[in-house]
Amino acid sequence: MTDHPSNWESAVGELVLSDVIEWTETIWPARKPRRKTKPKPLGKQKVTGQITGIEGDFITFTILKAEITDNPHRADIKPHTVGTALTKKKQTILKGEPQRLHWSEEDVRAILLAESGILD
Repeated sequence: MTDHPSNWESAVGELVLSDVIEWTETIWPARKPRRKTKPKPLGKQKVTGQITGIEGDFITFTILKAEITDNPHRADIKPHTVGTALTKKKQTILKGEPQRLHWSEEDVRAILLAESGILD
């Protein structure tokens, strides 16, 4: 578990539009079409993004911050560019132990979650 201040909590529950989430993801080399062996990861990055769309298992977000946290091979790897829109599978984000930033109006978020029909 990361040592976050109390305004972050686990984001394994349901996510809603406008949530700000943070997770760690593995950086893989570019795919080579004829490779038979699985490539080795280049490193890891910590990503913070704001959700702008949720469609099925896919989450679209805008990158707010990204930094390389692990680069064991001293590879020339770059974190995601701030301001870029990315779409990832929810499962991919869940692998990175996501944290969700608390809203100042958590009651409003609860209403949005209930209206979206995905509240357990």
